Amino acid sequence: MKCEDVNDSEPLAISLVRESTTIPVPAVRRYLTVNGNNAIIMDYIPGQTLEDCWGQLGFWRRLRVVWTIRRYIRQLQRVLVPGTPRSKQFPGRIGNGPQLSPSAEDHVHTATLGASAQFLTDVEYFTFDSSLPLVLTHLDLNPRNLMIDHDSCVWFIDREHASFYPQWFEYVAMLNGWEMLGRWRGWILGFMAGFYRRQNSFIAKISWAIETGHFL
Repeated sequence: MKCEDVNDSEPLAISLVRESTTIPVPAVRRYLTVNGNNAIIMDYIPGQTLEDCWGQLGFWRRLRVVWTIRRYIRQLQRVLVPGTPRSKQFPGRIGNGPQLSPSAEDHVHTATLGASAQFLTDVEYFTFDSSLPLVLTHLDLNPRNLMIDHDSCVWFIDREHASFYPQWFEYVAMLNGWEMLGRWRGWILGFMAGFYRRQNSFIAKISWAIETGHFL
């Protein structure tokens, strides 16, 4: 039973994975509210998280786990957004409103440029890559959210952040973890989720604005 930080979308994401792929995920038995908090009752999967058992696995079992995760991610990437994307329902750019007064906007613009100038360098100009399709993405695919059961089957758990994102988002999200892979980490993650280093460079360039800059 999971009763903390349960989004309304999580049981829907689990159901979609079960219906659209062969990826082992715990079945949702009931979705309810307990003391004002959402809760999910799911099947219990006996085993260990990959985080806990990685050090006990031999080379060939590790290779099998990596290959299995790669295969699972490929299945997720074949699940596209159901129905018509919102961009086709509401074409055009999203507006900037509501508007501030001209003087206030000038002040905000000047302050933002001044704060960000120290982070600007003469490097290649990156833009958001929207060329790839929106696909079903776990977005928190780290060793603590992977279960290895008693039959050595790999399970995906905790789909709290799952949704539809550009295909390269899984790779970028996985870079925030997997330190246990050591010096081969970048190559192994690329093998599992695809190599999207240019897109990751873009996220790295704008991370300050996302995490800190919007408070200015």
